[in-house]
Amino acid sequence: MIKTFAPATVAAILFFAFMTPFSCIQSDTQEVSPDLGRPQKGVVSGSATDAAGKPLPNATIVVNNTQFYNHNVLAETDAKGKYSLSLTPGSWYVRGTTKIRFDNKNYVLDLHPDSDAPFAGTEGAVRNLSLRIAGERTGQFGNDGFYGGQVEVFASGLPTDQMMLTLQPVGNLLDGSTGKLITAKPQQSYLDNVPLGKYKVTASIGGQFLRVRVRNTGQEYGAAVTASFDPAYTGAEGRYKLNIEVSE
Repeated sequence: MIKTFAPATVAAILFFAFMTPFSCIQSDTQEVSPDLGRPQKGVVSGSATDAAGKPLPNATIVVNNTQFYNHNVLAETDAKGKYSLSLTPGSWYVRGTTKIRFDNKNYVLDLHPDSDAPFAGTEGAVRNLSLRIAGERTGQFGNDGFYGGQVEVFASGLPTDQMMLTLQPVGNLLDGSTGKLITAKPQQSYLDNVPLGKYKVTASIGGQFLRVRVRNTGQEYGAAVTASFDPAYTGAEGRYKLNIEVSE
């Protein structure tokens, strides 16, 4: 038996068949819109992740006003590494830090924002941040230089421009990744942007190995020294340095 439908019923069936898929797509899009970079007015939100893209819970988020010194809003990321903050009118930018224990030392590391452009508090923004232990910083709002550590060579009477430093990673780097052997000449006594980790350090000139030690630690000179980075100066956060003293 073949069933027949009134014209109005057929129209309703066709309307439902065509509209239902589009309604589902729209609903899914709305659910994931925060991850698509769609800001909400008066709100800055985002996420913080580690080097492997995993969430960073309890990361500190600081939203700074571009016009007024020390005028900021603070938050911490939740268990999923996400944050959301309401803002007042003004111009703002986002910074973040995370704490890591490595080589029996406490590190406070700056997080890299996916955008460092200022934004209006009334318009809101999405700013995601990620952990980096090397690479160039944004260069905006004082965020200059590199995320990697700096090695400074102290070599009284020795030509550092002819010196070759070798840094062999000892275990994984600070972010858990596998490091690579670094062989380089210091530039005006400095090696910049060294991925943060623990290294076995040697030095040589013309193939002749020199004696090395970590400066101002009371160590004896040796053929090699193993060390990790320390704050660039007392109380420094986000900037780390390794001072190597070299002698014949």
